[in-house]
Amino acid sequence: MRLRARARTPRFGRWTSDSAVRQVPLASPAAGLPRGRLSLLYACLFFELGVNLPFFPLWLQAQSLDADAIGIVLAAPLLIRIIANPTVGAFADRSGRISATLAVCAALVAAGTCLLTVARGFWPILAVVVAIALAQGPLIALADAMTLGRLAETPRSELTYGRIRLWGSLGFAAANLAAGWSLEWFSTSSIVPMLLLSSVLTAAAATSCMAPRSNGPRAAEASEARAVRPLLLIGTIAGAALVQASHAAYYGFGTLHWQAAGVPGAAMGGLWALGVLSEVVLFSFLGYRVKGVSSAAGLLVGAAVATILRWGAMSQDPSLSTLVFLQLTHGVTFGATHLAGIFLLARLAPGGMQASAQAWLAGSWAGAMGVLTTLCGLLYETWGEQIYLVMAVVAAAGLSLLLAVALGLRRVSTREPLSVT
Repeated sequence: MRLRARARTPRFGRWTSDSAVRQVPLASPAAGLPRGRLSLLYACLFFELGVNLPFFPLWLQAQSLDADAIGIVLAAPLLIRIIANPTVGAFADRSGRISATLAVCAALVAAGTCLLTVARGFWPILAVVVAIALAQGPLIALADAMTLGRLAETPRSELTYGRIRLWGSLGFAAANLAAGWSLEWFSTSSIVPMLLLSSVLTAAAATSCMAPRSNGPRAAEASEARAVRPLLLIGTIAGAALVQASHAAYYGFGTLHWQAAGVPGAAMGGLWALGVLSEVVLFSFLGYRVKGVSSAAGLLVGAAVATILRWGAMSQDPSLSTLVFLQLTHGVTFGATHLAGIFLLARLAPGGMQASAQAWLAGSWAGAMGVLTTLCGLLYETWGEQIYLVMAVVAAAGLSLLLAVALGLRRVSTREPLSVT
């Protein structure tokens, strides 16, 4: 006799059927918002990051900042996000105005970037960067919470999210190429104007996604939130955060190292774009494979293993052809970790904590990356590419936590066995 399988998902500390999860009103009243607006929002968000992450260190270097000062300026906003992300995420959850909070934060980032055009010297630059980070830090977490909420009633929501999120990767790749070409034709002074333009476009896109206030969590949900499995939630956040944070050397000093090795500006932009394009392929199809908590946890473990191997290879000062191959793994080391992490948190976190859970993940990896970026700034001049070995150790620590989460999820599902088809 064939029995119909009932996939179960962890919700509020117990395992419920997928149909029960879909009854939780996570979607906002504007769930019917055209997906094109959400795709545009991600494209603008990540275009800004695509200029900032690889090329902002070059602008800082052009302002006569040494490696130690660059490390501090790059690390400070990441550390600020430890406070900013959870605070803003909790406010968005309590108010039920996730999209409005997103729009306000994006507008504040644009205003702060205006000040960056006139900042000169270490302390003024540091002060402006920290002010921008207070609003910029929560942007992606808020966008993810808003998008996942609006897709809660959509069949194959993981696949739909991936195909919206891939526009962020395309925006990032376009920014890598545009900024790389601008370095060839102009100078590093063109970087901040590009950041200003992209921040204004991001604010406009976020405003277009604003929706009426969503329904707050039901009283029953608020009480059930205390029963959520805290160890699995914390393990997922900490493990995924460490794997993401291990990209600190790559983001903070990868471009500087390539420049010192004689890689042309256009080639550097191409390498960054190649890594992000690998994310596009992954986001396009991974939703077919991620269908529950077990597959999401397994994907996190696999991504952590790939990350360790990637940083081990990067520490050997690879040739340009090897760098091309290693950049193709970025879709796994970053993209798969991001996708699986937010999906797993969306299943483990209570309905009234969706923005908070995503903000804690973003804040945790930003904080860890801030510490690691500072460390890389102190070590880079003497260690060079060997700083990637430290990143491999950090990714290994994340792997140990994610293995524990995967085993914990398996034990829970074993205690409540699924029927077999």
